[in-house]
Amino acid sequence: MKYEVMIKILFLLLSKKKVSAAYIARRFEISTRTVFRYLTAISLANIPLISESGRNGGYYIAESFKLPASVMTEKEFNAVVTTLESCNEQLGSSELESALDKLCSLKRSDFASDEMPASHFIIDGSSWNGNDNVKNVVYTVEKAIENHSSLEIRYRDKSGDETVREIEPQIIVLKQGFWYVYAFCLLRNDFRIFKASRIVYANLTGRAYLPREDAKSNLKLDKWFEDLPCETVELLISPAARADVEEWLGVDAVYKGADGNLYASATLPFDEWLISKLLGYGDKVRILHPKKLIYDVAQSAHSVIDLYNI
Repeated sequence: MKYEVMIKILFLLLSKKKVSAAYIARRFEISTRTVFRYLTAISLANIPLISESGRNGGYYIAESFKLPASVMTEKEFNAVVTTLESCNEQLGSSELESALDKLCSLKRSDFASDEMPASHFIIDGSSWNGNDNVKNVVYTVEKAIENHSSLEIRYRDKSGDETVREIEPQIIVLKQGFWYVYAFCLLRNDFRIFKASRIVYANLTGRAYLPREDAKSNLKLDKWFEDLPCETVELLISPAARADVEEWLGVDAVYKGADGNLYASATLPFDEWLISKLLGYGDKVRILHPKKLIYDVAQSAHSVIDLYNI
């Protein structure tokens, strides 16, 4: 019974904009204390449940959280919902009302397909493990830009620290296989770049904003990591690693030297990710420059060996 009520509460939250704990208690004939316990359990299930205090407060689920897309077209869906709503006005059935909640919760998917089409391209925004969070975040950001509505996002940085902030998204960027959101951050009062995979949830606030004319001019695609030191990295690569390195750095970065060996050269942000990336190539890639990168990668390799007591 407990889980049945929890599921019904979940569908109610998905179908409504915002509901109060008192409303949920009345709807399912349970105490408000039980409601809070169920809401906590729902939140612990990695569902982005947001609470707002005050007179018009309540609980709602972030716009970027979506159920799998319905197999119906939007016209078919609307026809079914309209018919059921008309019937329920006459019958007042609690079962029918519950079914309507479930159907209306599906509408949050906006009938989006599994891919994000753009002209003659098909861009699949889902991850290899089937997690659609990034795709849903990108859809929500796109909707925010189109409607000039700011977003509330919970962002987790590389250190694992999370902040809730309001942003005015300006541009969506796909760079080296990753989605980024270029936005004006009201918390920092400046333009910021947010990696979509690090956005825990994104929710439309309904607060309108005017697009900033200087957004594109401030976006330097060739200097993407302005907050990180960059180094020109020189690599000696084996033929077995050529394809992977070309996909990472681009085919122009890989060349054959006078000695017949393959080399690669690129200016890259010097951080932990670069060290991990180079470690992943094992003995198929040798760092020639800079010396600090050679030292850091070697130290990380020793740490891995120590971890396994080899």
